[in-house]
Amino acid sequence: MAQVDLLEIIRLPAFGEAADLFYRVTGMTLSFPRDDGEIEFRPFPARCDFCRLVQSSPEGLRRCTESDRRATEVAMKQGRPMFYTCHSGLVDVVVPLKQGDEEIGCFFSGQSLLSPPTEIGFEDTMARLEGLGLNREELREAYRNIPRVDPYKLEMALELLGVLCNHLLQGRADLRRERELTKAAEQRARLEREIREMELRLSLAQWNPHFLFNSLNLILGEAQNEQAPRTAQLVEELSAVLGHALTTMGQMVALSTEFSNAEAYVDIFRARFGKAITFTSDLPRPLASLKVPALTLQPLVENSLVHAFPKSRGPFRIALSAGRNGSGLQICVRDNGPAWPPSELASVRRSLGRNGAHRKLTGLPGLKRRLECYFDQAVDVTIDQADEGTTVALRLPL
Repeated sequence: MAQVDLLEIIRLPAFGEAADLFYRVTGMTLSFPRDDGEIEFRPFPARCDFCRLVQSSPEGLRRCTESDRRATEVAMKQGRPMFYTCHSGLVDVVVPLKQGDEEIGCFFSGQSLLSPPTEIGFEDTMARLEGLGLNREELREAYRNIPRVDPYKLEMALELLGVLCNHLLQGRADLRRERELTKAAEQRARLEREIREMELRLSLAQWNPHFLFNSLNLILGEAQNEQAPRTAQLVEELSAVLGHALTTMGQMVALSTEFSNAEAYVDIFRARFGKAITFTSDLPRPLASLKVPALTLQPLVENSLVHAFPKSRGPFRIALSAGRNGSGLQICVRDNGPAWPPSELASVRRSLGRNGAHRKLTGLPGLKRRLECYFDQAVDVTIDQADEGTTVALRLPL
C-alpha cells in the first residue's frame, strides 16, 4: 500500500471541514507537531492559555510532551481515537492514523474539562503542578477559561473524526497508488514505442550488412590480386570485427573472444598510425571461458583510442587486463595518454551516475546502461586518472 504523509491529510479541504466541525461541537482545536518542532493548529491558531502558562516552564513542557507520548503509544496500540487525562488533570484528545501496520502519525486536541471548574478541581491541578514555579493567580484565571465539553458529545465527535480521517487516509493512498500505476503504464508504453522504433531501425538496416560484407570481400580479393598482404589482413580483421558485432548482438560470449576482438580493433586503428600504438593484454586462463555480453570490451578500448590517443605526444600504450574483484569480475583498460579536461571528466562521471532511463546510449554511459540489462546486480564503471594516464575499470557480477 502506498505510503501517505500526515501533512497530505492536513492539507485536504475535507480535513479542514472536519476540524471546523469538531471545534463547533466540542470547542476544542486540533493540533499536530510539524517536522520543525512547531505546533500547527486547525481550524485556526489557538492554544489554551492554561497550557501556555504550564509550558512556559521547561519542566512543564517536558511533562506535557511525555504525557502526549504515552497517550500516543496507547492510541496507536488500540488503533482508535481516545481522550485521556494529562499530567495537569485536564482532558486531552489523540486521534491516531494508521495504514495497515504502518503508523502515519497523530492529531491532538485539548485541553478541556468535562465539568465546570471548581475550587477543589483547581487545587487538585495546582498539586499536580507543584514545583514548576508558576504564578498561582494567572493559573487560576486561565483555569476558569478552560473550555468545557460534554463527555457524550466528545466521544461521538471523536468517533466521527477518526472514521473521516482514516477514510481520507485510505482515499489518499488509493489516489497515490493509481498515480503510480499510471506512471508505470506510461513508462511501459514509452518503452514499447522505443522497442518498436528499434525494430524498425534494425529491419531497415538489414540490407547494410550484406552490402558491407560483399564490399569487403571484393576489396579483399582485389588486395590479394594486387599482392597487398597488409591490406588483405586489415580487411579480414575488419570483417571479423564487424561479423562479431553483428552475429553476437544480444548474446553472451567467452571473455577470450572479447579480448581477441578488442585486439583486432586496435590493430585496425594502428594501421592508420603506423607503430605508434602498443597493445598488451593479460587474461588469466581460469577467466578465459567466462561468459560476458558481446561487445563489452570494444567500447572500453575505443574510449582510449578516441579520447586519449589523439592528444598523446609519444608512443601510445594500451593495456587490457581482467581479474577477480571479490565475487565479481573486473576488467581494466589503462593508457598513458594525457589527463582528461576536468569539465569533460566531470560530465562523463555525472552521466555514469544517472539512472538508466536518463543515461545516454553511447560511450561509457551507454555501455553501462546496456550491461545493466543483463545483470540484476550492480554494474560499475569508474574512471581514475594518474600521472601515467587513465584507467577505466568495469566491474561485473559473476
